[in-house]
Amino acid sequence: MKLVTFKVHTEERIGALVDENIVDLNSAYALKLRGEGKPNPRRRADALIPPSMIDFLAGGEESMAAARAALEFAQKYEDASGIDDEKIVLGENEARLMPPVPRPGKLYCVAVNFYDHATERIKDPEQREKEIQRLKSLNLDVPDVFQKPPSLVVGPRDSLIKVEATDKMDYECELAVVIGREGAYIPKEEAYDYIAGYTILIDVSARDQGFPQDVDFRIFKGDINWTKGKGMDNAAPMGPCIVTRDEVSDPYNPPLRLKTRVNGETRQDNTLDHMIIKIPRIIEYLSNGTTLKPGDVIATGTVAGVAHSWGPEGFLNVGDTVECEIQPIGVLRHKVIKDPWK
Repeated sequence: MKLVTFKVHTEERIGALVDENIVDLNSAYALKLRGEGKPNPRRRADALIPPSMIDFLAGGEESMAAARAALEFAQKYEDASGIDDEKIVLGENEARLMPPVPRPGKLYCVAVNFYDHATERIKDPEQREKEIQRLKSLNLDVPDVFQKPPSLVVGPRDSLIKVEATDKMDYECELAVVIGREGAYIPKEEAYDYIAGYTILIDVSARDQGFPQDVDFRIFKGDINWTKGKGMDNAAPMGPCIVTRDEVSDPYNPPLRLKTRVNGETRQDNTLDHMIIKIPRIIEYLSNGTTLKPGDVIATGTVAGVAHSWGPEGFLNVGDTVECEIQPIGVLRHKVIKDPWK
């Protein structure tokens, strides 16, 4: 399934994306239950398919099975009306797609986690390959992790803001893991059992805002201030859906491909083959002393081709269109707009 959070008027609901349509899973399931003669169909549907993605994921396999049954029913009776005469299948212009997890409890990002991205400033091919082999020889096993405030998350139809604070607005197309089961001290051999599915997250960065004052004072010298440089308004676009794990059982076989286009020009295009620390180890590391909960999101890093690698002209400007694509998840497409505060 391709799970989505969508809004009709002011109400958020859980749905499934099918081509250009959205299936209202709660309404479809309630209608299915009524047709089967089950008592209190709406109440039962609300319990298994609540309006919050986090609450839905917390329902585990029982909620996921209800969603699959609702989707199958809706595809068979797509013109049917719900038990309150509502539509169970909506067109793309009848609802607003929200971030699939609008308010994740935790939003982790893994920095510099692809060999090609880590070495893309080295222009000589031989030297670059030599550095990649050196990095591989280090057997890197501890990811460099930072967090973005969940309030920065925006949906697949929202705009990116070129904030006044930066002249170096960058993009990073990332595969994001959505946790579906609560756990701590998760061994990497069991990590996939805790994943609900995968989505896309764009790690929007302000390259000139990520460094403390350049003075000779302890960690200030040469440090990176991830929180500031990665924490501008609307800096975590997410979506358009969560592809459930049953549809992507192993993101490395075949390896998913990450693509970014700016105004139609391809900027990023490479696969998970180049990831340094793999998803199972990332989950093992993050859950060591920290409980991961349903709806927590982990962005796993980006491939080569970020804006700063293209020189000064590579950074984003007002009016640009950014597209980030990872199939079978889909495409995030965003317009860059002027800072509304200025």
